[in-house]
Amino acid sequence: GMRLISRNLAMGGLGTLHFSMGQAELYGEKDFLMWDSAMTEKSPGDIDLFNKQALMNGERVPIIFTMNANNLQTETNGSFWHGDIISGKDFIVLTEGIGQVTTLPLAAQYQRCSLSVEELCSDKNNPHKYDAHCWVPRSDVEPKTTPSQGFSSQASWHPGNRAHQSESRKAALTILTGLKNALQIWENAIDETGFPLAESYWHIGDMYKSVQDTLTAYINGPGKGTSECEKRFETATQSSRVCRTVMHGMSEFTPINLGPANSLHAHIKPAPNGWVPVPTAVKEYSGIDILPVSWKIPPTEVDVHAIAIATTYKRPQIDQMFGNEDGDDSYYDDDNDDDKGDAENSRSLRNNGIQHHQPLEKVVDRNILSDEVVPGIGWGIFSEALSEVTGYCDGSAMSLDCHREKNNNCLLSGHNDGRNTISGDGLSGWLVVQIPKLKEGMIFARMEWWHPRDDWYLTEGWTEVNNGSRSLGTPIPWPDDVFIDLAVNGEIVSTWDKAQFDSINVAISYNEAFYKFLDDEDFIQNEEGEPVEFGLRIRSESDPRKAGLSLSHLYYA
Repeated sequence: GMRLISRNLAMGGLGTLHFSMGQAELYGEKDFLMWDSAMTEKSPGDIDLFNKQALMNGERVPIIFTMNANNLQTETNGSFWHGDIISGKDFIVLTEGIGQVTTLPLAAQYQRCSLSVEELCSDKNNPHKYDAHCWVPRSDVEPKTTPSQGFSSQASWHPGNRAHQSESRKAALTILTGLKNALQIWENAIDETGFPLAESYWHIGDMYKSVQDTLTAYINGPGKGTSECEKRFETATQSSRVCRTVMHGMSEFTPINLGPANSLHAHIKPAPNGWVPVPTAVKEYSGIDILPVSWKIPPTEVDVHAIAIATTYKRPQIDQMFGNEDGDDSYYDDDNDDDKGDAENSRSLRNNGIQHHQPLEKVVDRNILSDEVVPGIGWGIFSEALSEVTGYCDGSAMSLDCHREKNNNCLLSGHNDGRNTISGDGLSGWLVVQIPKLKEGMIFARMEWWHPRDDWYLTEGWTEVNNGSRSLGTPIPWPDDVFIDLAVNGEIVSTWDKAQFDSINVAISYNEAFYKFLDDEDFIQNEEGEPVEFGLRIRSESDPRKAGLSLSHLYYA
């Protein structure tokens, strides 16, 4: 049989750029990919980057569910697969009144109304648009934060759970129809040529490679410099190569493919005393949630989930857990003896829901301005409220315990949306990240330059932060004598002063700013690429604590 894994990798208020730039790891392998970021991404170049990275990276070439294909038909010589799911609800039976609606199938109720009762299906007055619950009382768990009466973001312009259900069923039926047609092709082939089925019907690696080779040849040949992506990113990131090169990445944002394995903190080189930032938040509980009674499917209705899991086959003897080599399915298990040493030498400091972590020893780096690239002990994980990672966060059904932190007032939501960063300031020393393989000489980052400011607890007597919340007003500027040093394999390759940084510090989309650290095709001489250590340091002699910086993503090729 086949295992279906569906993942929602969307993030509120953000589009796809922050993950498209490192799609090989951050989105991972996929057979079907759906773009749905029209609210925040208006540029055709953003969608073009999303599509191109999806086709070029990985072993599989996905079917892309979008009609915003730009020039991909020409660029792939018509060989890539795409389509879309028809919008609208014309196929849903009308709701015509309070009495009549209860006679309709549950999934069709209050979805499409006749003009006489259109308020029952409207965005603002529909009492059935949302059915969100943040907690169901249970005897074994008592939330430390009082649960909210409803999930946030239930705005009039958001579609609501019924609309999401109908759209997801359209997607599911599309895939099921495709599988049915594929099985029919197989059956016809066996009738014609006999059993077993010829490998050409189910080995499609050559088709994948053909799409990738055709696209790569065109965009690096006759089509070079002409795509919407290149027009956009030659200005936005000072490099159009991101549109023609398979980009890789790591991030502290969640959800993320393979959870912590593709995080930034998993690639940070430890300081000489062993210090490296890791999440230490503890999940409030484990296991499945108790669902609200109102979500129960009545016995007379079609229970899609029950149909999906119904089988007469025995349970497969395969490992169902996403875990480490020892079979432990938790990333940071408080009961794991191997973790107790670090836990005892760590402490979490929180203020207004902000999470921080104490390094192993209170060591003052007296060589903070030395050019020797040695990992510092002043870099840590900054977590906004409700973003503390407590489990596996990949946007799938396997990630229910992603944000089960004590400050969460809607534990039942199971949301994966988190905005952690690796943060430090002018006293933090070097941040050294181990890049698995650099081949094309490209290193970029998404950064949040506006924090921290004068309050990073790791650099001032190791005291608690005053207020780590992100300012929504005008950011506090850096000191005039701020410098950013960039190093590769222990050698400083570039130093930016404040004027240089200001010249490239431009958001290319809502809440998205990318910075080119390295773009040199001749930097790596080995054709196969090689692992490198990338170092970053921010410094200021006049006011180092106001020289703060946070990284959310690092991209490389």
